Amino acid sequence: MNHKNRTQPKKQTNNIFVCFFARQKTKKHLSYNRYLAMKKNIFLSTILFPLKCLEFILFSIIFFVAFILLQPFVWCKTKGKKNLNKNDEARVFVSNHYEIYGPFIIFMRFPYRFKPWIIDKMVDAKQIEEQMSIGLYNNYKLIPKWIKFLIVKLLKRLLLFILKFIRPIAVSRDNPRTNLDAMKKSVKTLEKGCPIFLWPELHSVKEGVGEFMSGFEHLGKYYYQKTGKKISFYPVFTSRKLRTIFIEKPIIYNPDNDANDEKQRIVLSLRESMIKSYEINELSRVKKSVK
Repeated sequence: MNHKNRTQPKKQTNNIFVCFFARQKTKKHLSYNRYLAMKKNIFLSTILFPLKCLEFILFSIIFFVAFILLQPFVWCKTKGKKNLNKNDEARVFVSNHYEIYGPFIIFMRFPYRFKPWIIDKMVDAKQIEEQMSIGLYNNYKLIPKWIKFLIVKLLKRLLLFILKFIRPIAVSRDNPRTNLDAMKKSVKTLEKGCPIFLWPELHSVKEGVGEFMSGFEHLGKYYYQKTGKKISFYPVFTSRKLRTIFIEKPIIYNPDNDANDEKQRIVLSLRESMIKSYEINELSRVKKSVK
């Protein structure tokens, strides 16, 4: 028994030394693997960097050439410029979506600079590819699949490049943290004197104005708390039939009202103003042309 008790500590000490040397070997092995991985990344970056530069130059040329060539075909006038108040402390333009036409025509023909809000899904490459694939495969069934695949890949890359160039503010329908970051970025943008442009329709409609998704009206409160200044929310109605962008009179944020009542007032007033613009300008002219 005594002999066994004496030999046990020796075995433990041997095990400790073995473990120590084993750890040293694994550390050396891991550090060598990290070195190889780092070397591989450096090698790949040296190859990919010129390719990325070429891609940037190529898409820049495509973007600007397309922008110039499309100008004669994307004709649209703007009415209601007199409604813009020169003494506005901050401006937020709120417009109908009208499917893809609304944002497209605003980017091409709106006479004032702005920073847009965009759904966060449209910034993610996978989500963009999925949305484009659904629309292309469902609406253009005669086009071969391999051509659709190439179109989706090319348009995805081009759209991601355009979004990086525009630098929109991403908002989410599900993630409150993303929206809080969007509010902070929007307030900073407004402080710099750059207006915000957004499309709050819950579902895009082809006629009239769809239901609004609430949340954007919080900008009035956040901006007033930060700066003590009031935001002017401008209703904008985009008419595809009339090829016209109508800017209506602003709804100015009132901090003296109850917070919930003021939110409802802003949303309802903006939508009612846009519906009136639709009824007066588009429906009335359609009725006259029928008569």
